[in-house]
Amino acid sequence: MSNCRMGLVGIVCCFFVLPCQAEEMTLQQAWVDAYTNNPSLESERAKLRATDEQVAQALSNWRPTVEGTTSAGRSWEHTHQQSVSAASEFAKNGDSYGVQVTQPVFRGFRTIEQTEAAKEQVMAERAQLENVEQQVFLQVAKAYLDYLRDAEILTLQKDNKRVLKEKLDETTIRAKVGELTQTDLQQARSRLARAEVGALQAENSLESDRAAFVHAVGYEPEKLKEPKLALDPQADIETTLHKSETVNPSVVAAQYAVDEAKSEIAINKGALAPEINIVGNAEHDYGQNVSFPGNTNNSSIMVQLKMPLYSGGADYSKIRAARQTATQRRMDLEEQRHKSRETAYNAWQQLRVSEQAIKADELQIEAAQKALEGVRVEAKVGTRTTLDVLNAEQEKLDALVDMAKSRHDKNDAILQIKAAVGALTADAMQLPLKPYDPKQYYDNNTGKLIGFGDDDDYVVGKINKLHPEE
Repeated sequence: MSNCRMGLVGIVCCFFVLPCQAEEMTLQQAWVDAYTNNPSLESERAKLRATDEQVAQALSNWRPTVEGTTSAGRSWEHTHQQSVSAASEFAKNGDSYGVQVTQPVFRGFRTIEQTEAAKEQVMAERAQLENVEQQVFLQVAKAYLDYLRDAEILTLQKDNKRVLKEKLDETTIRAKVGELTQTDLQQARSRLARAEVGALQAENSLESDRAAFVHAVGYEPEKLKEPKLALDPQADIETTLHKSETVNPSVVAAQYAVDEAKSEIAINKGALAPEINIVGNAEHDYGQNVSFPGNTNNSSIMVQLKMPLYSGGADYSKIRAARQTATQRRMDLEEQRHKSRETAYNAWQQLRVSEQAIKADELQIEAAQKALEGVRVEAKVGTRTTLDVLNAEQEKLDALVDMAKSRHDKNDAILQIKAAVGALTADAMQLPLKPYDPKQYYDNNTGKLIGFGDDDDYVVGKINKLHPEE
């Protein structure tokens, strides 16, 4: 029955293109699945596409605007003639339609600065997308590594509980025949109870890891393969610290935000400059009355100059606010550099400590195993107590648990270092997938004069994949 069930599961997985867990899953595969389906990444990509439209909106200020007008109704006119003691009153129809074309010529350099500011926003959002991508990969890796660590610890705790159960049975028999005391028996029971608590805690941690894995990747973990992570052989702490302050995506995004704030100052200053437009009008009037029956065609083309004189001080306030925003962005940049450097430095320290810890754990495990074997032999001849054996068992367990934690910490440190220098992206790691192109939507829609674009199918496809029942 179990073989039949596994066969059905395999068929269902293949039919619905779901991740089958017949073979060991790798961290790389988890990254690929998260890159394709993670909602946080999809959200950030949509945000980037919306930001791309800021450039199209800024460029539209170079182009003319065309407005159609129409009106229909009836109007009355009363005229008092002073030369003759009389008055005239007329009624006429007011039906008309027309079109007005306005071509901007000069806007105080605001169009240029708005376009530049929009481009800086796009570059900042692209860097932010890389940052989110790295954070998603870190989240996936953390869930993956945590699950591996806690699964190993749970196995160790269960093995320890089994060994202590056997030790309690042995102690019980020997206490009945008078070889051991009731104190030995209670010590064995105490250690078994402690082992049961440890196993329960490890099981609870593993279930939490399972939930985190589902959140990050989209499905439950089954058989996970231990990853073999390593840094570039040429990597060193000084290079890492320098790159963390210059090429880290969060730092790059903050730098573009500073440049965008500078353009905002120029945009607000442009509001104080004159504005020149060419305005063309054409109108057809159906207006008729008893004195002037018939239709009228009107057309005009004019150069229109608008000179701001005083706006209550609002324009100057906006300039002052923009300057303060630029100062804030510069401080944010410095803060982001400090944070990135701190993260990179701490990761290197964690890597150094975990590597040393692994070497110490290996020696501790070897020594604990030999000590346990010796204590067991000595206990049989009566030179060691039951407590000595239990302590030796606990020391071996602690050493094995420490080793699992140290390997986890080393892998985590390596990933943190990679993220600090912007190397934890799908492109940098050369994942086996087609990377999302952040330039495609920009190139397809920035110069579009009319229309809604060609991204609807992509968005609808993603929504249907995440929620097929809708």
